[in-house]
Amino acid sequence: METERKAKAYPILKYLETYMLDVHKQYTPGEAMEKALRYAFAVWIRIGRYVQDGHFNIDNNLMEQAIRPITLGRKNYLFCGNNEGAENNAIFYTFMACCREADIEPYKWMKEVLSRPLPDMTEEELTKMLPSNFK
Repeated sequence: METERKAKAYPILKYLETYMLDVHKQYTPGEAMEKALRYAFAVWIRIGRYVQDGHFNIDNNLMEQAIRPITLGRKNYLFCGNNEGAENNAIFYTFMACCREADIEPYKWMKEVLSRPLPDMTEEELTKMLPSNFK
């Protein structure tokens, strides 16, 4: 993979770097394009690592997809009605995220947990029902 990146991506990145250096002279400090180019120059060494090491991705799409539900949830929190509703939402989302992390189907986990008489359980029994301990 690294060999292919060096053969195909490196020439493109080198051309882009040369182009940015030439174009940068056309803009005055403070202009939006000049700020964007200055930012690109500041992170350019990290972009170069993409070519040198096959472990790096050229984008962060996987991370963006992973946090999308959190971002959508954050917008929904504005409509919780009150602080208690927002706190309940946060607890719910935390349990769903814990299920995903433990590779447990959230619906199955919630159905099982809600079918048990929770108020009568001991703290140890409740701890066993957490997604990370759920069997």
